Amino acid sequence: AKILWVAFAVRLFAVLFEYYIAPLPDSSSDAMAFHDTAIDWSQGGVFNALGHFPGPNSYFVSWLLAVLYALIDQSKLLAQSVSLLFGMGTVWMGWLLTKRMWGLRAANKAGWVLALFPTLILYSALVLREAYIWFFVLVALYGVVGWARMGGYRSLALAVFGFVGATFFHGAMIVGGIAFLFLVGLT
Repeated sequence: AKILWVAFAVRLFAVLFEYYIAPLPDSSSDAMAFHDTAIDWSQGGVFNALGHFPGPNSYFVSWLLAVLYALIDQSKLLAQSVSLLFGMGTVWMGWLLTKRMWGLRAANKAGWVLALFPTLILYSALVLREAYIWFFVLVALYGVVGWARMGGYRSLALAVFGFVGATFFHGAMIVGGIAFLFLVGLT
């Protein structure tokens, strides 16, 4: 819990700093494009936002935010909060994965690194797709490790879900999913 609270506090500080005080590195260009696209797609309401579904594409993050904007309201702070949520999920999933592989002591060390690593903090505070990708890749790896240790359809489904989720944000993530399914097919 301590690790998650510290991770949350640091990320929240970064979000609020970027929103109210000064732009963070990488907060222009792609971050602005994703946010502006989400605003454009949400203009006509939920059905208009749903109609812009891009499939596995870098603008999938814009589509998710557009649906959220159409349902609630357009706010860059809201978009940053969603990134923060996925950033927190990354810390939690990284801790769980490390615990499953090497035990509690290693998990706590990895959790602190994930909580305080500057790049993870930065991209959890911006409207970019990296926080989403990291989260889904860690979900996939958690499933892969579970499948490798115990087998079973539940771990297999979790790994496939993670790879598919990551692929929607970055198409190259499908390579990991295909490699994993090839390995499953071999066994």
